[in-house]
Amino acid sequence: MDKFNANTDGHIGEDSFESPTVKTTGDKPKTIHVAHRRSPSELTTLMLEQLSLQRQLEIVQAQQQQILQQQQQQQQQSGGTSNFGYQNMLQPPPSLGQPQNSNRSNHHRKTSSSFQKETEYGTPRSHRRSQSSVTSVGSIPFSKTDSRPQALGHTRRHSLGLAEAKKAAAEAHAQRYNSPSKLSIESSQVNLNENESTPPSFKFPGSPNLSSNEAEFSTPPANYHSRTRSSLSGDKSPQRGFQFPPKDQNQLLQPPQPSFSGSHVRTGSDLSSNWRKPTSNNQSSPSSYHHHNNSQSFESSNFLPGHRPRNSYGGSISSVSQYNNNNQGQRKSLFAPYLPQNSLPDLINEGKLVTGVLRVNKKNRSDAYVSAEGLLDADIFICGSKDRNRALEGDTVAVELLVVDEVWSSKREKEEKKRRKDTKSNFDIADDVHNDASTSSTDPSHSNSGSLNRKGSLKQRPIQKKNDDLEVEGQSLLLVEEEEINDDAKPLYAGHVVAVIDRIPGQLFSGTLGLLRPSQAAKKEKEREENGGDFSKNEHKPKPKPKIVWFKPIDKKVPLIAIPTEQAPKDFVENHEKYANQTFIASIKRWPITSLHPFGTLVSRLGATDDKSVEVESILRDNNFMCDEYLDGEEKYMLDFPTSDYILAKRPRKEFDDYVIACSQNGQFSDHAFHVRGVSDNTIELGVHIVDVSEYVQNGTNLDKRAKKRSHGVFLPQKSVNLFPDTINKMISFQENVRSPALSVIFTIDSLTFEIENVWMGETSVKPTTRTEYSEIDKILEKLEVADSSDNQNALSSYFATLSLIALRLKEKRLNNPKLSSNRMLPLLDQLDDERVKLSLNIYENIKSASILDEIFHTVNAAVAQKIHSALGDLAFLRKFPIPTLTKFEYYQSKIAELGVHLDTTNAGSFQNSILAIEDPIKREAVETILVKCMGRGKYTIAGKCDQELAHYLFNLPTYTHFNAPLRRYADIIVHRQLKHIINNSVDSYTEDVNSLKVISDYCNFKKDCATATQEQAIHLLLCQTINDMSSKTGQVLCKGVVLQVYESAFDVYLPEFGIEKRVHGDQLPLTKAEFDKHNKILKLFWDPNVDAATFVPEDENEPLSYRNSIKNKFRVSSENAARAQDESVSKESGLLSDEMYNKLTKLKLTPPKIDILIPKEGEDPLAPYIKPLSTRIEGNNHMQDIKLLDTVPVILRAEIGMSLPCLTVRVLNPFYKERK
Repeated sequence: MDKFNANTDGHIGEDSFESPTVKTTGDKPKTIHVAHRRSPSELTTLMLEQLSLQRQLEIVQAQQQQILQQQQQQQQQSGGTSNFGYQNMLQPPPSLGQPQNSNRSNHHRKTSSSFQKETEYGTPRSHRRSQSSVTSVGSIPFSKTDSRPQALGHTRRHSLGLAEAKKAAAEAHAQRYNSPSKLSIESSQVNLNENESTPPSFKFPGSPNLSSNEAEFSTPPANYHSRTRSSLSGDKSPQRGFQFPPKDQNQLLQPPQPSFSGSHVRTGSDLSSNWRKPTSNNQSSPSSYHHHNNSQSFESSNFLPGHRPRNSYGGSISSVSQYNNNNQGQRKSLFAPYLPQNSLPDLINEGKLVTGVLRVNKKNRSDAYVSAEGLLDADIFICGSKDRNRALEGDTVAVELLVVDEVWSSKREKEEKKRRKDTKSNFDIADDVHNDASTSSTDPSHSNSGSLNRKGSLKQRPIQKKNDDLEVEGQSLLLVEEEEINDDAKPLYAGHVVAVIDRIPGQLFSGTLGLLRPSQAAKKEKEREENGGDFSKNEHKPKPKPKIVWFKPIDKKVPLIAIPTEQAPKDFVENHEKYANQTFIASIKRWPITSLHPFGTLVSRLGATDDKSVEVESILRDNNFMCDEYLDGEEKYMLDFPTSDYILAKRPRKEFDDYVIACSQNGQFSDHAFHVRGVSDNTIELGVHIVDVSEYVQNGTNLDKRAKKRSHGVFLPQKSVNLFPDTINKMISFQENVRSPALSVIFTIDSLTFEIENVWMGETSVKPTTRTEYSEIDKILEKLEVADSSDNQNALSSYFATLSLIALRLKEKRLNNPKLSSNRMLPLLDQLDDERVKLSLNIYENIKSASILDEIFHTVNAAVAQKIHSALGDLAFLRKFPIPTLTKFEYYQSKIAELGVHLDTTNAGSFQNSILAIEDPIKREAVETILVKCMGRGKYTIAGKCDQELAHYLFNLPTYTHFNAPLRRYADIIVHRQLKHIINNSVDSYTEDVNSLKVISDYCNFKKDCATATQEQAIHLLLCQTINDMSSKTGQVLCKGVVLQVYESAFDVYLPEFGIEKRVHGDQLPLTKAEFDKHNKILKLFWDPNVDAATFVPEDENEPLSYRNSIKNKFRVSSENAARAQDESVSKESGLLSDEMYNKLTKLKLTPPKIDILIPKEGEDPLAPYIKPLSTRIEGNNHMQDIKLLDTVPVILRAEIGMSLPCLTVRVLNPFYKERK
């Protein structure tokens, strides 16, 4: 695959982990990895622009000196006073018709006086704004919560420095919750010098007819807008404001960075006039410039290009319109070019830019968020694809912060225009159509207005929105994280991407291939449908062969990719319909600024979309597991592979032969073993032995390079892709009665207090006496819970009973909770650091063997982390878990409080203890489900590259690493190598540097996240197939759901029998209306008693091509018949499953789902047991049901198979419907 420029083309070559670096300056210099190089064409453009700007600067500089000399001469000749200076030259001339005023603080100020001189008298070049700024956030005269565009004056967007943005966010947060928060406390600690950085507040001039209160918001005497630096003074804080020109006047001769260049001429804006309307007044030109220069007259014009129109973008560092002005004669630029990489470090150090990882909002893919970990208390909102500027999910980007109100106003205007285009859907302007799960109250007086497509609080989503929600919500086990943003809860930070700093190379995407864009294809299909299926006359005319075809990725967060037609199958253009259900693999190659979509390369074709093997392969490829690292034969990577005997003979090792038990999670390999023995009456020795993979896989060998490329094993219910080939796994793994090299950590533990008295680490030789699987350990632990079981007397049972006790005591100390119960676990939260190897269809299922051994591993990993960090310092390869973003944590904590659960968030230990204290397991799982949405994931980091704390918040440990699984994680091999240098006293010979380790850690993070996503999607796929099999007779399964969240028009349910979370949409139910009680969190549903929810099809979905045919046509069985069919399956061992599916799951060592089937009494309606517990009532013609938090409701669960990714959808029973006999 070719290398190409990520700055303009959106791709990085995949054949190397190395990337150029840029050293920053400042108090804490650091190196930024630059994964992109500009293409020659763009470099040429930027260089030409720099040269042009440099020449213009030199001219302006010379003219400026001339003006100063003339002014000084005139002052001397007229005997002017010493205070008659340059500021008087900026006074508005009498011809403007404004009163003279000596208060010059309200005049239009630029960021420095030298810049004033340049711009006021300079030739107006093409309108390229330099850093647009606002006055200090505190001095903006309008309300920060006012989203009206007119409240912002000029809707040109203004940038903010880091300190300003933090201050604005703290104030907005305090206003939103009517109380100061940690945000405001932290912001108050920012070193803001109000006297220097904040000018007097902007005020409109008073009117004789206005009261004193009204006059506070009136216009100032002069008609200039007060402007200041966008952040702090350079002398006061590292978050310095832009200084253009630089303080050092000698630097003026240096060419400016193109994205910060360009001046504009500003005159007084007469706010009473129509300042947006262009006038016929002459703009400044070279001739008029000389006129100003020679006569010093101040001819005014009512409008100069300094004022941007309302719909403009570009009042900040990087601007599309700026670039377009110098791009005349070429294709129009749709995106702003990225800033030069060498300009980023200084801008980041000065607080002008913020770096973070971008994630696309899956529910509204035009928006995105950037997480600036440890720097900001909330994510940065990126509004629209232009502001996202070609960045992809997971990219490390540089973001310029913008004024939130201005970005929000722009978003509202776009949405309003979009709604006006769609004449069929007249939504309330205040509604967020991207999110029907809002909780803002609705005025009942307007709920039935003819202009609103609503029934009370019930929102009617557009058809396209329904389809999007179906895929996004249906294709995951849990609902995706979704920020609730509206006029009442705006983002705390907003910005736009100005550069992509880093992108993981070689990303692949699975999807389908089409001749037209999906929107074009849908439009064409609709036209055909309207014409009765006839082709138009133009359809038969020969058309030129298109140059590109369109690749539609399965992952909705990835944009459409344009593929050259010659890469498609030869007959694709003529017979593209036959490829509609074929799955392809593609990659993004480049994304120029003139293209709305990226260009890519077709990598391969997998096969039919509905082929089960293709579905699994598609999931692997879509998550960047090509599985091609070892396809070229063992002789390529087995060369010089050492044997165990050779390694053991190299140097002496401490031997462990007795009481050693090797364990395997899935039976494929074993890379860890344990021994427990009593040393004395009060001392226990616990040994943890990890196979010494670093001796087999030497650094830099062919095998090492292949393992580094794969980086991580992935374990699916259907298949496994191990880090190493099976041959090598078998040679390295622990075997019964076979001696193997290992790295061991030996703990000496007080048997009374369970305090760790001593830790020894070293190279060992281990000979396991037995090898067992986790499933066997689970059986032993189950029998241990039965006190009278005769099997509890054998040695193996006693062994694991001791291990279980040690693990419990270690967990008590880690969480500072001596009353911890061994039966209460947090399986969902634990998987945030490491995915499972022993799998289950239900991700909430407690696997006790894994829980016990993982707790011991936490202690081992923490001990190793402390060892390598103390010895290697900045080179230590660690794993951290960041503290959740404060605003997210507060938001989801408030949701959990609504369930009646108080979380003590003093520290990680107290917060987990709060959850473990919940006695009801369903309620505990519900809290986990909500909480996991605000938690991050564990990340590998290099100590010297981490500015924030290295602590692992989730495990409540000061330092942590991964050491215990070198046969499935490449990161563990790196840690093994570091530890061996320490225990062999050869730290000085360790050759890796911080930068190379950082590249490896970033790639390991990427592949680990890919492994987690792959596992989740594969479990979801198998669960969909299972549910589809269970519902083969009726098309649906009746099960119970627990209400987790209630909104205006929807509610979320947790299905404990399947371990999934889904959203019930009101517009998918036969409701006459709905009413939402925001304060009590109650959604009142008004049912149509004559319609069955199981067979209901909304009116707007009856139109052709409006909705998925499989949804419309498949599910026609009534809910009563579905309940009756489930009753008949009670006596079967396999339950609702077919024998074939039951045997398949058993073979995969998976427990089939078990549904609690409610049996009606004799003569009772089959649905009666499901409906009795519900809160229902009838008042007149209204049939009402209350949906409250933690209610148990009967759910209709459906699986849609045959898509690239299957979907699960839910509805709830209509409690008032009675089937007519």
